[in-house]
Amino acid sequence: MDWKLYGELPTAAHFGAGASRRAATIKDLADGLRRWRLWISLGWLDVKQRYRRAVLGPFWITISMSILVLTLGTVYSGLFKQDVHSFLPYLSAGFIVWNFCTGTINESATAFIGAEGLIKQGGIPQSLHIFRTIFRNFVINAHNLSVMLLLYVWQPALLNWHLLLLLSGLALMLVNFVWISLIVGVLCTRFRDLPPIIINFLQILFFVTPVMYQPDHLPPRLSFIVELNPFYYLMEAVRAPMLGKAPPDNTYLALIFMAVTGSLLAFWFFERTRARIAYWL
Repeated sequence: MDWKLYGELPTAAHFGAGASRRAATIKDLADGLRRWRLWISLGWLDVKQRYRRAVLGPFWITISMSILVLTLGTVYSGLFKQDVHSFLPYLSAGFIVWNFCTGTINESATAFIGAEGLIKQGGIPQSLHIFRTIFRNFVINAHNLSVMLLLYVWQPALLNWHLLLLLSGLALMLVNFVWISLIVGVLCTRFRDLPPIIINFLQILFFVTPVMYQPDHLPPRLSFIVELNPFYYLMEAVRAPMLGKAPPDNTYLALIFMAVTGSLLAFWFFERTRARIAYWL
């Protein structure tokens, strides 16, 4: 390669700076994972502060979701000509998983902005705030599983050994959340107009993703809407075991591919922007 076409020839300092930056990024991510007790404590504190002085706390979300699912399940099962016994659990699991996905991504947009004081003080890995955001949303949305418990009482047949696949699906989902939240968090810290854009984009994506409809109801010419939708694979990895089914064959393969490629992209992006986050706040 003719480096003269790109300006100054690279020197040892250029490569040394790149290696140093890469080492600092690896250390940041490793320290963030190693200090798991801290981001768990901060996540619990966030949950407590959000629902301080509330009688039912996050269960208000569960109550509202139960009413929403019951209402929509009754209405849309008639519109789509679906058996309410199968459609209501499908809709409930879909809403639970979708709320976890959108809640995590929406709040990751302000993960660094909300931790401005801690970041400017220094001494804490910046990746820790991403883990803190994911854990906080995991705790809040875990309360919605009580809706599924009621459905299991209503339909015990939904409980079978496929429920164990929930662990692998949830693990792959969380791994993908890390790189998605990292990229979204950095971009929204730099460009403050992005958070409302992301919220609106996810609202549109809700009607495209099979949350309220089943993929096999789409005509063949529209099957690409599901096949090219990464949120479909994120949802099915968790929703299918909750309904006593195994995820589609290509689900885990798609999520592993997303995790590997997305993590490499996020690392490259975080390596080049990590030192600037404090200046963007």
